[in-house]
Amino acid sequence: MSSQQRVRRFLMAPSLWLVVLGAVPAVAEEIRDWPCDAPFAEQFDPVQVWGSALPRPLAEGWRQDAAVRDVVEFAANPENPPGQGAKRIAAFAAPLGTDREERLMMVFAGLLDKFNLLRGFVIEGVRDFVLRAKILREAIKRNEAAVSALPTEAHEEQRRDYLEARSWDARQMDDALEEAEFLCRRYDYLDKKLRELTAGIRATL
Repeated sequence: MSSQQRVRRFLMAPSLWLVVLGAVPAVAEEIRDWPCDAPFAEQFDPVQVWGSALPRPLAEGWRQDAAVRDVVEFAANPENPPGQGAKRIAAFAAPLGTDREERLMMVFAGLLDKFNLLRGFVIEGVRDFVLRAKILREAIKRNEAAVSALPTEAHEEQRRDYLEARSWDARQMDDALEEAEFLCRRYDYLDKKLRELTAGIRATL
């Protein structure tokens, strides 16, 4: 089942209709029926991404190391594919001495921070487009009901107005579903890219 098919199916689920008016709860509560193929997680788990126990606790001061910061910014940049990021990591690691593990783990900590931020943007986007599609689906249902309720003597112009509104909302709903599907692919890509970059770090230890 594609991401778009999942979104269409979940439009029927009442649990999605949690945020239209009123207070906004946590993202995890807004999308209980996560439409993407990749499992939902608000943040990356460092141990899962690393693939085993970490060699040392993650450092919080990676931004204070200018060289580390440059590597992180380059590798995490969406314009740079993971292969280029891994090469930049290898070039950074090549001259390192006794501080190799410490500084490479700083790179890993920086990548986690950056990719958690990017993932948060993607999750918010998925939420917004799914909710937009839900709102439009309700509008379509209202227009269909209005057309069905028109008396037989109703003016053709009135009927046409309802049908045109329905057609417009349907196109907008399809656009929202396509955007949600694209973000689902982006969500999966972030996971794959981070793991490939992490493999590059591990290879240089």
